[in-house]
Parts: sequence; structure tokens; C-alpha cells
Amino acid sequence: MRMSFKVAPGVRIRASSRGISAGVGPRAARVHVGTRGVGVSSGVGPFSTYSHLGGGGGARAAASRGRRNSYGGPTKASLAAREREVKAAAREADIERVAALERALISVHSAPFPDARRVILPPPEGVDPDPIETERAGAAGIPQLAAAAGGGEVPSVAADPEPVDRYELMREHRKRARAGIPFWSVRDRIAAAREADHEAETAAETEATRRAEEKLREQERLDELWAQLQAARSRIADEVVLAVDAEKRRRAAERASEQAALDEEWESLNANDPAVTLGVLEEAFADNEAPAAAIDCAGSRTTVVMQFASPEAIVPERKPARTPTGKRTLKKRTKTEVNALYLEALGSNVLATVKETFAVAPGTDIVQMLVVRRESDKKHTGQLAAIYVGEFDRAGYANASATRDPGRALDLATESALDLKGKTNAVSPIDLADEENLASVVKQIEDGLHG
Repeated sequence: MRMSFKVAPGVRIRASSRGISAGVGPRAARVHVGTRGVGVSSGVGPFSTYSHLGGGGGARAAASRGRRNSYGGPTKASLAAREREVKAAAREADIERVAALERALISVHSAPFPDARRVILPPPEGVDPDPIETERAGAAGIPQLAAAAGGGEVPSVAADPEPVDRYELMREHRKRARAGIPFWSVRDRIAAAREADHEAETAAETEATRRAEEKLREQERLDELWAQLQAARSRIADEVVLAVDAEKRRRAAERASEQAALDEEWESLNANDPAVTLGVLEEAFADNEAPAAAIDCAGSRTTVVMQFASPEAIVPERKPARTPTGKRTLKKRTKTEVNALYLEALGSNVLATVKETFAVAPGTDIVQMLVVRRESDKKHTGQLAAIYVGEFDRAGYANASATRDPGRALDLATESALDLKGKTNAVSPIDLADEENLASVVKQIEDGLHG
């Protein structure tokens, strides 16, 4: 339905199902404004033309293009937002990785080390007699004997003989007796039949007796086999008892011998015997992050050498930080910060090695630590240098916890030597000019590493 009405001279309003529009101006050059946008019409007589100038219709076209774009693929704005998300996630991952590495460097000594305990072997396993019995029975031929005796579960009984067919015997004897006697000699044939029946009866008795005797002989054979089987089983049963008892004694003796060897080793370990202690520590240090080796035991003192990396090899160049706006980021460490973290990492590894030594070597009450490092500066590249010496007692360091400042612990140790140079407190090689013994040890270590 369409309606049109004049509201003022030259102004006309039209309403239809497609919306409302207004026309302004004479028919020859009228401007239209409505939901379809802005347009101009020109009409003379019965003819008219219409031209669209944009506006609402253009907006709808743009909206339509927007809808097509939203369904046709990602926009530049969405791609940029996704790229920002990916970069932010990568940045957070880098920050977490650096933070985790930093925590790992200074928390090595927080790991627990279970104390060595005297090993007590369990009782020997019980002896299963079945395999022994099976082996001995097979060697004695019992399975074959049991099969010959009828199975061997119960005594076998010989089968009853088949009964003698007397009538068959009588027919056979009569046939042979009447052979050659004419059928008309009735009396002779009857007499021959009687004689044949008598002979058949005698033959039947003889065959029955033979079969009974045969059964008796078979039963005697079976009884003999059964007796042999029972005797063999009884003999094997006695042998199994003896064999089981002998195996129990053997296992008990073997367990006692092993326990004695373990007890002797335990006593040697408690006495800090170098032959045992050094081997136990070598096994314990095998999986350490910082390589270590016990090189001497004397009294209750054990000397351990640990090789540590250079700062640039283990300390991350950047550290977790915050921007002025509070966002997490990574910031380059200063030399002072690098050296401080390196000192803590050194202390953490030294304390971990000391704790492990006290845990696995109960006869050790004092651990003398020597830490060496390959130098990386231009002047001493590749040289092996001592960077720390210190003594740690069991009472103070056997249970060094994660709350202890590992860097500070190095300085608190007895007879410690640690050279921190410059304003940045760089861990530097110890001057061994006046330390002949220590210089000799480092030389021996260097020779051993190259050998």
C-alpha cells in the first residue's frame, strides 16, 4: 500500500512498505530523501527519471560489504591482534623460562639426600620341592614306569579273559568228526557228534584254564610294576626331602656370606675407609649437575673436588623485571647482578655436594671442598684454576636447607678462600703463589683430566 500527501508547497511525503521518503521541489527537478538515501528525479509529461546520489543506500552497501568481509576471512585488525597475542605469549614463556633457570641455579642444595643405611638382606626364599621332584623322577624313569603300570594312580587290575564260546567249539568239532560219513549213516553221524561234543567240552575247559592262567600272569606283572613304582616313588620322596634341606642350607649360607660382606663394607664406610668411601662417593656424584669427585679420605675428613662452569655459561643475560607501566619483561643484567647470581649458584652446588657427601658417607665428619673452573678470559683461556676452598662440618651443613643463603655459606665455612674482585664482586681465581699444596693438587687434577 502506498500513500502520498502534500505537507507544504513543493514538499510531499510518501509512505510505503519500503519506508518513508520526502520529495522537495518541482516535478521537473525534485530531490528525494528517505531510507534508500538521497536521489534526484526529473519528469516531463508522462515520463520521469531517477538518479541515486548515495546516503542511506550507500551505508547499506558498505554494511553489506562489511558482512561479506566478516564471513570471507580474517581482517587486518584481527590478524594484528592475533600477532600481538602470539608475541605476548612468547614473551611470557621467555620470562618464565628465565625465572625457572634462575631458581634452579640457586636451589640445587634444597634437594634431599637420603642417608646411607646398613643393608639387611631378607631371609632366603623358600625352596619349592616340585621342580626337584620332577627332575629326579624323570632321571629315575618314574613317568615311563607309571605308564607301564597302567597310569600309576592306583594299582592296576588285569582285564578278565573273554569267555570261551563252547557252541562254536562244538560246531567245529562236529564238522570235523562228520567229515567223510555219508548223510544216510544216521547212527554213525550221531555217534560222531557225541564224541565231538565231548572233545569240544574238554577243549573249552582247557582254553578257559589257559585264559585264566594268562590273566594271572598279567596281574602278577602289573603287581610287580606297581611295587617297583611305589619303591621308586618312596626313594625319590626321601631324596627330595634331603635335596630341599640341602638347598635351604645352601641359600642360608649364601645369604649369610653376602650379609657378612655388606656388614664389613658398612663398617668400613663408617670408619671412612678410603677403599670403600671413595667408591661410594663416585657412584653418588655420577649424576651431579656440577661434576665432583672425592680424591682423599683421612680420619673423618674427606676431600672433594668440584668443577664449576664460568658465569657466561650458566647465568642468563637477562632477568625478569617490570616496565614503568607494570608489565612483565626481561631486562639485561648488570655485571654486578651476574656475579651475585653466579656466587649463589656456586654456593648452592657446593652445599649440595657437601650434603650428599655427609648423606652417603657416614664416617665423614668434615668435607674439604675444592672448586676448580676453566677460565674463559683472554689472558687465561682454558687454564684450570681454583676458585674456592672451604671446610664444612657435619653438624652445621649435613642438613643445609633451602632458606640458607648459599653464597654467604661459602664465606662462613672454615678455612675458606674466595676471591671476589672489583666493584662487581667477580668470583676470581685464587692466587696459588704461596699455596704449594693446593697448587700441586690443581696440577694433579689437570693432569688427570688430560690423561
